[in-house]
Amino acid sequence: MPKSAINVAAAVIVHERKVLLARRRGGYLDSLWEFPGGKFENDESAGHAAHRELIEELDIRIVPGQTLLVLEHEYPDKTVRLHFVKCQLSDAPDQCLAKMMTNPEVNWFAPDDFPLGEFCPADRIAVEHLPWKQIIPSEEGYE
Repeated sequence: MPKSAINVAAAVIVHERKVLLARRRGGYLDSLWEFPGGKFENDESAGHAAHRELIEELDIRIVPGQTLLVLEHEYPDKTVRLHFVKCQLSDAPDQCLAKMMTNPEVNWFAPDDFPLGEFCPADRIAVEHLPWKQIIPSEEGYE
């Protein structure tokens, strides 16, 4: 019998042309980078799950926007359905940034500088499929 997929929200948060990534804690993916987020609770939308998880895990508030990509990935022990949601920091980005600066588990990266060799497998696949030109409009143009 096939395993049913676990719905997970992944926040794509951009600030000054960089994207917020967080390190996983626990399990065989421990210390790998990923887009922050977590599992949906009952009847939750992707945006609501991303909002709740970021408050719970990183103590930051975001404003979720559109879902950019839904990607299913099979790990040895489970299948996840990741919903990548474009998010903005809430109206006090300075406070959010100050909290994050004291947390070694998170960092900001330009898409060209993502540490792909240290990414969770599903997130690494997502990096190739996310619409970066839409996420970070640029004069130079991301290819």
